[in-house]
Amino acid sequence: MKLGYYATLALLSLFISACSNTAKITEIADLETLPQEPEIYTQALPVYDFSTQQKLDDEFNKIFFSPWDITQMSYDLAQASWGSYYLKKETYGENHKLRKKEWYEEQIKRSNFELYDTQRRYAISTHNSNLRVFPTQSVIFYNPDSPGEGFPFDYNQNSHIKINTPLFVSHYSLDKAWVYVEANSLFGWLPVKDIAFVNKAQRETFKSGTYFVATEDEFALFDQSENFIEYIKLGTIFPVINGALATIKKNQAVISLPGNEAEFVFSHINKQQVAQKPLAFNNANLNKISTALIGEDYGWGGVLANRDCSAFTKDFFTPFGIYLKRNSSKQLEQGQYIELKDLSNEAKKQGILDNAIPFMTLIYLRGHIMLYIGEQAGEPLVFHNIWGLRTLKDDGSIGRFIIGRAVITTLEPGKELPNLVQASSILNKIQGMVILDRKVDKDALL
Repeated sequence: MKLGYYATLALLSLFISACSNTAKITEIADLETLPQEPEIYTQALPVYDFSTQQKLDDEFNKIFFSPWDITQMSYDLAQASWGSYYLKKETYGENHKLRKKEWYEEQIKRSNFELYDTQRRYAISTHNSNLRVFPTQSVIFYNPDSPGEGFPFDYNQNSHIKINTPLFVSHYSLDKAWVYVEANSLFGWLPVKDIAFVNKAQRETFKSGTYFVATEDEFALFDQSENFIEYIKLGTIFPVINGALATIKKNQAVISLPGNEAEFVFSHINKQQVAQKPLAFNNANLNKISTALIGEDYGWGGVLANRDCSAFTKDFFTPFGIYLKRNSSKQLEQGQYIELKDLSNEAKKQGILDNAIPFMTLIYLRGHIMLYIGEQAGEPLVFHNIWGLRTLKDDGSIGRFIIGRAVITTLEPGKELPNLVQASSILNKIQGMVILDRKVDKDALL
């Protein structure tokens, strides 16, 4: 009698435990069944005859240094001051309280756009830094209680700027703590402490013609006296001057002298962390870059120096000398675009399998972009940094299943989730794909 009681209790406990585990799914099936080691996908690639790579790298360098070749801002005042748009929106601050109209009026005043495009000076970023919509580190959230809002979705974050980024300076904020700058395909506010002005001779020296690029992520860089400079992000570009990596820092002794506010700092070349740009587009290098990026936490707009989907694709291709703009929709301009949005889901998959080139094709849906890396058992596979999947809560309201990092998945991640909103699935929403090298086709894979 006692044995039957305890057996029944044990079975009941197992049943409750099973139900509890089912209800608390913490990982999508793709991440359990698909290896998250990039070598599995890169080792099978054939040799890629990439004859246009040097030409693309030359174009990359031209765009990267373009802020040092202009004489006035490339964006008009209306484009530059677009942040006033938020004045009409319901937004929240870091305390999750509503932003008042007066807060925006103060930010607009501090932005000092009456002096837009009057400084017209050349500069460089001396640290990794956040490019902001308004000259403040304070955040702009939509309702933090809504799914997909609140942290990390700070709409005051324009992007993340790496050390050694050439800049063109428009003007100072009213308190002179910030400068409004243009970088390659980006514009916004940077703290004055994170930039240095450079004169013509310094700019010409920095454009050495030989560039190394970071192939590891988040490593500490030291000068030749072992003084810390910065934590370096993959995709950071260094000129090589006299056999050393060059960065620039403010020279505090002459900071008040216009055009002579910076000095060069040199670092030893560690070929485990950097390599000459462009890297050969081969299995070993694709694996190295992929391995450095897999599993990185998601960061909207570069929040906390992490990457979102388009920063991930942009930085992935930087070492190979392929320039992508920062916005996902703008990245479609870099190659041959193939529209898929009007096809059935099965036809979308087949179109990708028939036309996409592994590690050279981006797959796009509104607000998200992914790198195609091949197929497994007839399923296209993608490498992407993704926040989450749209789900339904028990009360019928919209929720999110958070992935929150760079992962390898099918085009239907989370399809096994009982509460996934199928109409909002990645496959359903795919718009098209872009083959990045315009002149390449699948016959180029030898």
